[in-house]
Amino acid sequence: MDQQLCRPYQTTSDVEHERALGANRVLINLPDSRLVSLDTPTLASDRSDSEVARLDEEQVEEHLTPILSPSTTPSPSKKPPWLPYTLRRIPLCLIFVFSLLLVLAVLVVHIVSSKNSGLVEDDGSSAIVVGSKFVPTLLAVALGLLATILLNDIKRTEPFARMASPSGASAKTSVTWTAGSWWTIPSPLGKGKLPLFCSTLIFILASLAISPLSSTLLVTQVVVFDRKTSFHQLDLSSLAPIQPAPLATTYFRTISNILQNVSTTAWISNNYVVLPFWPGSPSSIPLSPILSDEVQTWSAYTTVFSVDLECRPMETRWDSPSPSSQTVSTNISITLASESGCTIGLGLGNSSDFFTNGGAAWSGVHNIANRLNASFQGEFSVKLQGCSENEMLVSWTGATPTGNGPPLANFSISGQACQYTYYVGNSSTTVATGRGQSTVAVNETEYHLARKPLAAMIANTVAIDNVFFDLNWTVHLDASKLFNTASAQVVTDTSIAKNLQRIRKQFFAELLHSAFELKETTNAVSIPGSVITSSRRVVAVSAVAIALEIVLLIQAILIAVVFYTTRPSSRPLGLTEDPSSVVGVAGLISDNPSTVQAFVKCPNGTAGNLDRSLATTHFTLAGDRIEAFETSSFDGSGSQNEAQNPASSKSSASKPTNTSKKPALFRPWLLALLFILLSLTLAAIANLYQLSQIRGLYETVFVYNIGVSIGNRNLGAVNPASLFTTLIAVIIGFWWGTYDTTLREIQPYLALAKSPAPAQKGIAVSYKSSYFLWAAYRAVKRRHWVLLLVSIGAFLAQIFTIAMSSLWSRAPGDLTTVMPIPKVLELRSVPMLGVGQLPQSPHSPDARGAFVQSIFTNLSTSWMYGATTQLTLQGPDPSWSIDGWSFVPSALNGTASQDVQDTGNSTELAALSVNVTMETPAIRARLECSPYNFRDYQIRWLTKWDLTNQTKWNTTVNPKNLTVGFELGVDEGGPPPSVFYLGQDPLGGESTSFFVNYRRLQCCENKTADSVGLASIGYWSPNLAPHASYPYISDTWPTNFTVKWIRGRAVEGILRAGKWPGDTAKSLLWIEPPQMTALNCQPIIENANARVTVDSRDGRVLSYKILETPRAFQDAWNSPWIQYKNNDTFGDIGDPNWPKVNITVSHGVLFVTGLLGAADVANFGARAVDVSPAQSIEDTQEQTFNFRQPGLSVDYMTYAMLSLVDFDHQQLLDAAVLERTAQRTFSTMYQHFVNNEVSLTTGGYAYQPFGEKLPDNIGQIYPGRKRETDPTNTSEEVMLQVSRPVELLKISKPAAWICLVILAYLIVSCGTLAIVSRHYNRMLISGPINSIADTAVLVARSTKLLELAKLRSTTDIKKDNSIRAKLGWFDDAEGRKRWGVELSDE
Repeated sequence: MDQQLCRPYQTTSDVEHERALGANRVLINLPDSRLVSLDTPTLASDRSDSEVARLDEEQVEEHLTPILSPSTTPSPSKKPPWLPYTLRRIPLCLIFVFSLLLVLAVLVVHIVSSKNSGLVEDDGSSAIVVGSKFVPTLLAVALGLLATILLNDIKRTEPFARMASPSGASAKTSVTWTAGSWWTIPSPLGKGKLPLFCSTLIFILASLAISPLSSTLLVTQVVVFDRKTSFHQLDLSSLAPIQPAPLATTYFRTISNILQNVSTTAWISNNYVVLPFWPGSPSSIPLSPILSDEVQTWSAYTTVFSVDLECRPMETRWDSPSPSSQTVSTNISITLASESGCTIGLGLGNSSDFFTNGGAAWSGVHNIANRLNASFQGEFSVKLQGCSENEMLVSWTGATPTGNGPPLANFSISGQACQYTYYVGNSSTTVATGRGQSTVAVNETEYHLARKPLAAMIANTVAIDNVFFDLNWTVHLDASKLFNTASAQVVTDTSIAKNLQRIRKQFFAELLHSAFELKETTNAVSIPGSVITSSRRVVAVSAVAIALEIVLLIQAILIAVVFYTTRPSSRPLGLTEDPSSVVGVAGLISDNPSTVQAFVKCPNGTAGNLDRSLATTHFTLAGDRIEAFETSSFDGSGSQNEAQNPASSKSSASKPTNTSKKPALFRPWLLALLFILLSLTLAAIANLYQLSQIRGLYETVFVYNIGVSIGNRNLGAVNPASLFTTLIAVIIGFWWGTYDTTLREIQPYLALAKSPAPAQKGIAVSYKSSYFLWAAYRAVKRRHWVLLLVSIGAFLAQIFTIAMSSLWSRAPGDLTTVMPIPKVLELRSVPMLGVGQLPQSPHSPDARGAFVQSIFTNLSTSWMYGATTQLTLQGPDPSWSIDGWSFVPSALNGTASQDVQDTGNSTELAALSVNVTMETPAIRARLECSPYNFRDYQIRWLTKWDLTNQTKWNTTVNPKNLTVGFELGVDEGGPPPSVFYLGQDPLGGESTSFFVNYRRLQCCENKTADSVGLASIGYWSPNLAPHASYPYISDTWPTNFTVKWIRGRAVEGILRAGKWPGDTAKSLLWIEPPQMTALNCQPIIENANARVTVDSRDGRVLSYKILETPRAFQDAWNSPWIQYKNNDTFGDIGDPNWPKVNITVSHGVLFVTGLLGAADVANFGARAVDVSPAQSIEDTQEQTFNFRQPGLSVDYMTYAMLSLVDFDHQQLLDAAVLERTAQRTFSTMYQHFVNNEVSLTTGGYAYQPFGEKLPDNIGQIYPGRKRETDPTNTSEEVMLQVSRPVELLKISKPAAWICLVILAYLIVSCGTLAIVSRHYNRMLISGPINSIADTAVLVARSTKLLELAKLRSTTDIKKDNSIRAKLGWFDDAEGRKRWGVELSDE
């Protein structure tokens, strides 16, 4: 040590020493002989007064030796204390308020979301994406930036605060102190330690908790709303008592439900009938199967009806004789007995009809005997005993001959004794609508507790029973068909009780349905209820919101603590200006030679070297002056040795190198690791984005949600993927921030080391308090390009965090895979094949009639019922069909849904199915129609009669007031008219009929006691050439047919004069010429290739696209009833093989023929259509495929057309409306025909397996024609696009591109920094400059710089462009080589 600057202190007297000890005080004898207490610093008004602080008592001994005497420089005027911007009152208050506002914002969002089941509807708009994804993370990042700046300012002022404390600080805790890593949380214990502790926690919470959590605060979910409302409900009192009034539609709906399982109205379920209720004010009561297209649930307390039917089988006992007897007794007695004691004794006598014909009788117990007696002729007696039941079914099979066996061996009989009860009660009921269906659910437990037997004042149950058991059922359908089985199987069917119950309930429900239809909406009352709807809304996740509220509140408290503990009165810094620059540090020590001397003795080296060199030095700070004191109690051997051997010190200081290893500014391996992390992140985002665009991210690792709940309360679910990506972004931001901080600290030194730099670029500039774009702006001004690159990167890293947090969003989507499967079916080119028998006489049944009748055999899958149900009751399209188009099906067994992901929570996707998209042939049928232009030329279709002519009409019986009548058809002088002539010849040429054939119409009038109302008739009929008859319509196909709609006032039962058998004398006449609209329609079947998407579970078509212009499919017409000899030699007439023929028919011919004759299906082949009077009228008992009710007689096609105009009869008189409805009806009928009972093995009416051909033994064509050629198609493959419903982690395109661009920038910047870092490490040979001592050592021997710092302020120096300085080796005043910063003359 320079001896001329040192002198030992004189010790005080013993008395003073003892006084000091007694007062626990330490006194130092200063050169001016004044005693200064180290307990409390004394600041003299004159600058020459020394300002000394007391050291910690544990570290201070009784005697201290000062290194240098205080300076005696005059004191300038007093300046206000300096604080970093973030520690000043207003900025720190704003940070505190911002934190509180965030707490309040999260709390409000949480409350509003919980109260309103979300914040806003997610319509997919940009505003929603920005508001739910970008804004929360943007605010979190902003708070994180403020926390970062706050922590940095606390850290960089911490050594000054320690030195400015009353006790000062050791070198290790002040001038050589460097802040630890961000994860190093300092202890809060001890005076003045709270600011650093709190600011560290604020930073950690903002970066590691608030930023990641903010990315999952707002998510899009399907939210359910429950809104109280008032419903309209039918007033039951206005209906009471309900009287049954079944129409043809009542039976049709019942039969459709039983055979087709089609819902006729949503208010009818398998067990209940609900009194309709509905929200809003619809124009009519909603009674259809689909009540609303909106996805919602209605809930109300309403009236519910039901009927219970409990049936028990009856035991069969043969009283005499045994069924195994070889003889037939004339007195056969059978008893049926139930467990309850009900018996029915049947005395059959010798009723051959009973044994030879199977049958069934279903009626009330009181009427079962009459029902059985009415069924058969001959001796027959029924005796009932002990029956408490009120309903019974008896069914039996006919005994068929069995050779020499017993005559009754195959006969069997069974019975069911049933008890039915009608109920009514009130119950909570829900109606779920939307997705093409409506489902009504009754609270069964509640209903069963409240129900009571249905009172007669509410419904006439006796009349309901009479209507139900009326024989009118057989008019509409064979009774055995209701049981969905043949008559012979009814006896042994174990499920017969269930069928009985279903039929009973459905018919009762349809009777109520008909009663509901008769009421207007004005007959309604108001009832309370609720409407539950669902929608995709932006929702605050409760678990995340609660966590954020807690963390933000803690952070606000910590900020408040920082504010309180960093006030100058609590944490003085002893500074009046920013000391962060080189000249700022020089100014702190330049005014005190003792402090300068303390750093002069320190060699250039690492922080560890400085710690050892200054181990016995204590520092205080006040008035912008740092003072150093030597404490002899510490390990000061080095100092003593240095004092005793200054030459050694000089030698040591003059060495340009240091033996200790210098730490690198930028470690290459860390830069390489960051480069790899950035590259991997960029590659991962790019690949994931590409996958997201191609197929979506569906794997469990992406979509798994972690549910959070407390007790039974669900707090939402969190997607770990979003948290992980945000955490990665935070880590990258931290990592880049360390380089940004380091470079901002050393940039002035780099500029000085490169070349002599002006003050504003070197000694007077500091970037420590400049962040992000501000640092970049300052770097541009000073041309510090690498710092510009890194500072922009630091800013972009924050943007990267925001973008990464909004990168993902979980949403439902589809996973599409491609798989090939073999085609199994193609459009049919080979005609259908059947067997028939040529008629043996002109009146024998046509062989083709039985063929046509075969397409109506299975009514449970009947295409006629299915199509009519779809058109009239909004029934479903058949599988693989929509909008009239039918698509060739494929086997989709291998596409069944598989578990491809685990989302961690339940979603709506479980109810969705796997969809399949493929290209396949499509086929449809349509009409080309034109109206007849002679509608008003009545001579072609209407005959006027003089009803007073006694030779023609029975004037005795007929109404006297009816003198003129009009009859449909042209009178040709023979049988009653029924012909509608179409050609130019009004009495010859092509013609059609008003019914489906030339039978005369007898039904149906719309007559009341006082007046004759309007009635309507509509049937489709073939256009026939002269002498042609159905079913052989034409040799050339496609052939035209006529669609008719006739409306006027008709009267039934007008009798003709003469002898007419049965009801044939009765005629249907019009009291005035009726109106008629008729269309001449040509059927067209066409095909095209299509792309179709279907539900793999049921083949329901979801979407389709016709890929080419449809073209006529000629194979549908090529084989119009071609006959082949079935044997080589015809036998005689009467021979069973005379003459049998194989018949081929194209499916289009079969379809049109069957469609046009369906309304008289019983007359296809069972009996011939005769021209005798007895056979010239329609069979009104045949109503399988037509509707006959007052004022309406139509086939199924016309009834469907009528339903399409809401049963407005007048509309169908418009030719355009008639054509439009006929077009849709025909297409719908065809699509159900095509898809009827399709087999992937054998095909169907319009489809065939690949390679199908006619059998070789089909025989010779009869009569001689050229045999058709067989196709030679081979099977092909079809590519399926299988789309599974999955939860997808979708990537935001803007966010992805922002992330990729930023990562690319950071990678380039990281590479640039890695390249220049080697040069930087060589430029700063002293290593990192992290502490006050690092800078002080560099300027301690810089005489000119210290003098400049003593005389001028930092601001003045910065403005002086003439001042230049350089970092390097220079000779100090004593001629020693020194590494440091000194003013330059260059």
